[in-house]
Amino acid sequence: MRNHLLTFVLCVIAAAIFTLPASLSPASALLGYPGDNFQHAWFLWHFARAVASGHNPFYTHLLFYPARANLAWSTLDPLAGIFALPLSLLAGPVIAYNLSLIVQLALGAFFARLLCLRICRNEIAALFGGIAFGLGPFLLAHALGHLSLVTAFPIPLYVLALDNLLRKEVPSWKEGVLAGLALLLTAFAHYNYTVFCILLTAVILTIDLAIAGAANGRALLKRTWFALTVAAATFVAAFSPVLIMLLGNRADVPAPRTAAHVIQYSADALGFLIPSWNNVLLGNFAHGLDARIFVAGFEGTVYAGPVLLVLAILGIWKGRARQPHWTMRAAIAAIFFYLLSLGPEVRILGRLTGIPSPAALLYHFRFARFISVPARFDVIVLLCLAILSAIGLAWCLDNLQKNWLKRALAFGASALLVLESLTVPFPKSSIVDPAAPSGTTAPLQSCTLPMSAQRGAVLTFPLQQWPYVQKAMWMQLADGGRFALVDGYLSYVPRDAWHEFYDLPLLRSLMSLQGTYHTPVNPAVDRPSIPATIRRLHLSAIVVFDSPRRDAAVKYLNAALGRTGQPAGSCTVFVITPQDAGAQIPPSHLTANMAHMD
Repeated sequence: MRNHLLTFVLCVIAAAIFTLPASLSPASALLGYPGDNFQHAWFLWHFARAVASGHNPFYTHLLFYPARANLAWSTLDPLAGIFALPLSLLAGPVIAYNLSLIVQLALGAFFARLLCLRICRNEIAALFGGIAFGLGPFLLAHALGHLSLVTAFPIPLYVLALDNLLRKEVPSWKEGVLAGLALLLTAFAHYNYTVFCILLTAVILTIDLAIAGAANGRALLKRTWFALTVAAATFVAAFSPVLIMLLGNRADVPAPRTAAHVIQYSADALGFLIPSWNNVLLGNFAHGLDARIFVAGFEGTVYAGPVLLVLAILGIWKGRARQPHWTMRAAIAAIFFYLLSLGPEVRILGRLTGIPSPAALLYHFRFARFISVPARFDVIVLLCLAILSAIGLAWCLDNLQKNWLKRALAFGASALLVLESLTVPFPKSSIVDPAAPSGTTAPLQSCTLPMSAQRGAVLTFPLQQWPYVQKAMWMQLADGGRFALVDGYLSYVPRDAWHEFYDLPLLRSLMSLQGTYHTPVNPAVDRPSIPATIRRLHLSAIVVFDSPRRDAAVKYLNAALGRTGQPAGSCTVFVITPQDAGAQIPPSHLTANMAHMD
């Protein structure tokens, strides 16, 4: 236990080093590029707020008001939210998010190390494999904005539980329950990970049956079917409340991603050799490559690196004698999930070839497009490579006679692995203005909503447009959730989430001004309907963020509401009074030049 504890502390220190310098001051900025990291910080804040008040965290009225938003379809991060609950309640969302990210990276490395240790029986090699997975390019890339995907430790934990079940001569119901609960943790991290683990289970069982042969295969099924059935039943029973929230109301079920989206976010066939732009050693080289290679952004990062690949190949070569079962399992599973990561159509160095990949069969099914980023299958590839590299490094260390050679090999391999993955400085985002580009040096101002407006619902402009929707959610979080938002951002939203509001002239005109619609904008025509809109949405304020169409929106609202908005930092605020909800606005306030706007 002392050894495991020291190893976990080492993994935490390594994760903090990989996220320098922001990890030294976790309250000053949000780790990662400005974007989805603000959404995940909002999820941690909402989860803690809901749990503390005794509400169901999978639903909220804070977004898409007055509708009730179903968060079960989105990356709510319930597992990370549980881990971060004390920090969220005591230290606030910024520290909670940053420390959660560091801890989740460390947990991924720690549990992958436990899995590698079970297989290779060498402490140094196991730690190498753990770091290769938990702090590898895939998870570090998603640490730029996807806390749910960084919460990957349930994957090696589930594989450990499955291996424990398959190793037993007569596995009991207890092993089944443990495997089912471990699979449940993957669902509370990210639903994609659950699908990946189920597919990995099928691959492992198929390999084991092929190795065992016909007679022994029947014996394998006979001794494991009960425990596997218990595992499946445990998962289904424990996950059923969430499943009801997912499928219980057809109106909450969103549409899957389009085929074009799936193809864009597929891995490049040579992506395992292409480092990210953020790589400390090879980032400049990556910047010189064809930009089409990086069309998926950090979502397409599936880099493995030569050190990991060389040791994995050595593991396949030498592991057939030392660990034949796991060598075959990891090697075949790595190939299988690599092919799935290519998506429906093979892309080579950024160019689509028109050649269908094996994953085309999977994505033939519409529901499969909820796994909207095929490149994410690479998380299993990386785990398999970590296992194989640990086997290969263990063979080297066991066959070297002199201790200084063992130390030199361990240090050299580890140093090269770190250089292949390290991103220094790790990007960070301003918590003053989420819409500010990363690396902005100019003084930033936040949007300050008056206390008199922090009631009811707030309409923001631009509507449902990145990055301003994240800014609106962050403003809501900073003000303690004392008001709801008429819009919001979730990874999956039903098609008709806003359908009932499309007929509101105020919203339609604002969305036309920002370019979403192309209908005429006439404040004189919209003005009579505004009181009813205010009552219907319970508006307490309209906020116009500083954006390319800010002036047009402010002019429109000045004319439609009959008064001037007040500057409030990086936005203009129109406070809605009770009189606005019932009184007619004098036409004298309409200026001649605002009679018609296109």
